[in-house]
Amino acid sequence: MRWPLSVLLTTVLTGVAGAVIWVQVAEPARWTVADGGLQMGQEAVSAEFGVSLAFAVVGLGGGLLLGFLLGVLARPVGWPLVVVAAGAGAVATLVAWQLGMIWGPPDPSTVSGVTTGETVPDELAVTVPAAFLTWSIAAIAGLLPGLALNPSARADARAEERRWREVAASATHGRHDPLGEVDQVPR
Repeated sequence: MRWPLSVLLTTVLTGVAGAVIWVQVAEPARWTVADGGLQMGQEAVSAEFGVSLAFAVVGLGGGLLLGFLLGVLARPVGWPLVVVAAGAGAVATLVAWQLGMIWGPPDPSTVSGVTTGETVPDELAVTVPAAFLTWSIAAIAGLLPGLALNPSARADARAEERRWREVAASATHGRHDPLGEVDQVPR
């Protein structure tokens, strides 16, 4: 039960860190207060994409870190660990996205006390759906170096290698088989 809790804690903390970084690096579009309400120029519209790009870049780094940590902390369970990494990436994505929206600028239409000509930042929003996938894909990619450093994964690999050497030795009955004839089927 300890391993699932450490995975959940690592996932949530990675998502929280991602949200903090996203709020700091994202530069949302700015609305200009006009007599008829809020207006956004063409330059500001292109800034909306930058917020999604920042989320994707933060997700790339956060996902790689998350996958690496999962690989180091994990018990080697084979391919299900890939599913765990993808799921953890998805949870971290949701945590970072929701906290980023909460900690980022508010909806510009709710800002009070501004006068005509002033600018207000837009709220943080991910407008490119693919940005959400970077966390899970990067978490899967980060597994490999993490597993390479995992002591229990290395011990399992050594045990597996010993087992295969014993199988090979029993198949050759202790003989040296330089030509590889033992596994040949007689004709």
